[in-house]
Amino acid sequence: MRVCLEWLGDFIDIGDRSADSISRSLSLSGTEVERIEYPWAGLEGAVVGMIESVSVHPTSERLLVTVANTGERRLSIVTSDTTVKAGEMVAVLPEGSLFDGKAITTREFSGVKSEGMFLSLQELEIEDKSLHIMRLEHGKVGEDLKSLLRLDSPVIEVELTANRGDCLSMIGLAREVGAVLGLKTRRPAVENDIDTGEDPVLKVAIDDPGCRRYSALLLDDVKIASSPFWLKRRLVAAGLRPINNVVDITNYVMLETGHPVHAFDVDRIGSTKILVRKAKNGEELELLDGRKVGLNESDLLITNGETPLALAGIMGGEDSGIDSTTNRVLLEVAVFDPVRIRKTARRLGISTDSSYRFERGVDYTDSIYVLKRLAGLMEELCGGRVASKIVDVGLIENPKGILLRKTFVTERLGKELLDGEIERILTSLEFGIERRDGGWKVTPPAFRAYDTTQEVDLVEEIGRIYGYDRIDDELPRILPVSIGVPGYLKRQRKLKELMVANGFDEIVSYSFMNPDEIRKVDEEISCVALQNPLSMDMAVMRPSMIFGMLSAASYNFRRQNRDLKLFEIGSIFSPEPGRRENTALGFAAMGRENPLDFSDKRAIDFFTVKGMIEELFSLFGAYPQFGQISRRWLEQGKAVSVMIDGREAGFFGAFSRGLADSLYDIKSGELYVGELNLTLIDSMRREFTGSRRISPFPRVSRDLSFLVPYSLTYSELEGIIESSLEGTSFSEIRVSDIYRGKGVEQGYTSVTVTLEFESYERTLTDDEVNDCMAKVLDMTSRAGVKLRG
Repeated sequence: MRVCLEWLGDFIDIGDRSADSISRSLSLSGTEVERIEYPWAGLEGAVVGMIESVSVHPTSERLLVTVANTGERRLSIVTSDTTVKAGEMVAVLPEGSLFDGKAITTREFSGVKSEGMFLSLQELEIEDKSLHIMRLEHGKVGEDLKSLLRLDSPVIEVELTANRGDCLSMIGLAREVGAVLGLKTRRPAVENDIDTGEDPVLKVAIDDPGCRRYSALLLDDVKIASSPFWLKRRLVAAGLRPINNVVDITNYVMLETGHPVHAFDVDRIGSTKILVRKAKNGEELELLDGRKVGLNESDLLITNGETPLALAGIMGGEDSGIDSTTNRVLLEVAVFDPVRIRKTARRLGISTDSSYRFERGVDYTDSIYVLKRLAGLMEELCGGRVASKIVDVGLIENPKGILLRKTFVTERLGKELLDGEIERILTSLEFGIERRDGGWKVTPPAFRAYDTTQEVDLVEEIGRIYGYDRIDDELPRILPVSIGVPGYLKRQRKLKELMVANGFDEIVSYSFMNPDEIRKVDEEISCVALQNPLSMDMAVMRPSMIFGMLSAASYNFRRQNRDLKLFEIGSIFSPEPGRRENTALGFAAMGRENPLDFSDKRAIDFFTVKGMIEELFSLFGAYPQFGQISRRWLEQGKAVSVMIDGREAGFFGAFSRGLADSLYDIKSGELYVGELNLTLIDSMRREFTGSRRISPFPRVSRDLSFLVPYSLTYSELEGIIESSLEGTSFSEIRVSDIYRGKGVEQGYTSVTVTLEFESYERTLTDDEVNDCMAKVLDMTSRAGVKLRG
C-alpha cells in the first residue's frame, strides 16, 4: 500500500510532521514501512511560465517559436504543440533545470535556439499519451511547479500482513497514525441525500451465500472525460494508472475507503437487473484484460439475470466496461466471502486490487457510505445524476463483544496501564467499549471483525499502540520444574556423537520436496502432498532421508569435495495410515576411508557401512540382521535391508552408478546411502543388563572353509551353524575370508569362518570340539554347503 502524505492530510491533521516521523510511528505500531519515495524526485527547477508571444518557425510550419516569461527571465522555446497561444500559463523547464535526473540544455531546431522545454502530463507520467503541453489554471509566474502542483509530497510504502485488510486504505492508515499520535481522524462527508429501498427500475438479487451484501445505484447523464489533475496525481502516486473520470473515481474511492467498487455501463449490459449467482461448470467469461477464463461452481458471478457481467470480487467482464460512449452507469458496492474470492483468484492465477482486498475481508457496514461517496464524486466530476434509490440486499451480523479483563492485559503486557489509557487506545481504533466488573466488554468494528476475535487480540492492539518500546524489559521468572531432557533425545544426541566419531558431518535439509525429484529416482514411492504448497519445489513431504543426502552429495562432488561422510536425523512422512511421521537417520558415504592419512589407502565399501550400523545398534542394546533387497536405484548384490527382531528397520547399499551420473552428476566411485527408522529401533531397544563374564579357561578356535552356493546368504549360513551348535560350548563366529574366482566352482563362493569355543568350568578337550565340528558339517551339507578341500 502506497500512502501519499498530502492525501493522508485529508483525514488527519499531521501538521509539520515529516514522512520519517510518521514512518517511525507506523513501524513501532506493527505496520512495516518498506521505503519512503518521492515520485517526481527527478524533476527539479520547473516553474510556472506565461507565453508572451507565439510565431511560426522560419523553416518549419510544424514548429512554433514562443517567448515564455518565467519571472527571472524570458526564454525562447521551440514547441511542436501548434495550439499554444499568447497569455497561457504553462509548465516550463528552463535551461539548467533537471528532468528525469538529466540537465536541460539549450538546443537548436533548424537554426532557432530553444532555451528550455514545456512539460506535458505524459512527461510527468500522469497520462500515457499527451497531444498537447500542460496548461495551468492557477499559479504565479516564476512559482515553483512542484510546490504548486503538490508534486513534492512524499509517498510512504507499507508492507501489510495478511490479517490487516483494514489498512489497505487511506482512511485505515490515517486511523493507525491517529491512534499512535493521539490525533483525531475524519472521513469525507457525503452531502447527497439518497433514499434506500426498493426501486421500480433497479433490481438486485443474491442467489449464493458467497455474496453477503450487494448495494447498487443508477446514474444518468454521465459524461466521460479526463479526470482533473489532482485526482490523476493522487492515483499515480498510489501506483495506479489514470484512465477516465468514471474509472478513476472508482479506483480513488477504493484507495480512500478500502472497499472495492465497480461501475457497469448500463447500455452495454442491457439491463438494470443484477443477479449474483455461482458459475456453471465449464462457463466462460472474457475479462477486462482480454483473457478468457473457464469457471466452475465454486466461482461467483455478477450477471444481468442471464449473461455474466463480472467475476465477483476480482475483475469485470469485457462487455460491461466503461468507455467513451458511456452515458448511464450502475454502481456496485458488494461484500463477498473472503475464502471464495481467494480460492478463485488462486486457481485462475489472477490478482487485482479488488481481489487483494476482498481476500482479506472488507468493512461490511460501510456500503451505503461508499455508494454515496461515489455518487457525490460522479456528480461533481462527471455531471452524473442519481436515477434510482440505493438498492441494498443481504444481511450482515454485527460483531460479537469480547470480554477484556484488566488483569489479563497486565499479565500479558508485563505492565499495568491506566484504565483511561486502555480506553483511549481502543476508542481511537474505533472499538466499542462498555465497562464491566474488572474490565470491559469490547466490540470490534466491522473492519476488524476478521482478525480480532479473542481477548489476546485486544491485548495485542493495546500493546502495539501503547508502544512495546515503552514496556520495560524483564526476564521471565521460571520455576525449576523441568524434568530434564527426554530419553529419546539423549539417545539421539549419543547417536550424533557416534556418527561424528566415525568421521561423518551433519547436514540439515528441507522436509519439503519437489515430487518430480522423487519420481526420477523411483516412481513407486508415494508421498504426502501439501494442500497449499508455496511452490512445486515444496509440494510434498519427504518420504525418505536419502533425497537430501543425494542432493548434498551432488553439491559437494561438483565442487571437488569427493571424500564424503554425511548424515542427518529428521522426520520422514508416509501416506500409510498409522505411520504418518517417523524419525529417521539418513547417511551417505563415498571416497576414501581416511582422507587425512596418506598411508591409509582404504576406500569406503559395503563392510565399512555395515560395521558402522552394527556399532549404532549397540546404543540400543540390539544387534541388526541383514537381508537382501532389490531396488532399481541400488546396485544389485550391494544392497541389504536392516532388520531388528524380524521387523524391517531400514536399508543401505551402493546407489546406482547410472542414476548417480545422470541425475546427480556423480561420475566416479561408489556412493553408499542408507536410512534407519529410529522411531522403530528406539521402541525396541533393550536396556543394558550387566557386563559379560570372561572365562578363566583358554578358548579353542577352529577354521572351516566352505563352498557356499550363491542362493545362500551369509546370514543364513551363520544361522545354520549357530542352530547346529545350540547347547554346546560354542561362543562366537566370525568371517576370516571371502573369495570368488579362479579355483572356486562356478555358482559358489568360498567363505572361511572361524568358530570360537569356551567353557567357564574347565578346559575343553579336542573330542568335545570335534563333536561340535561334526554337527556343523552335517547341518551345512544338508543346506548344500560343501567343505572346501
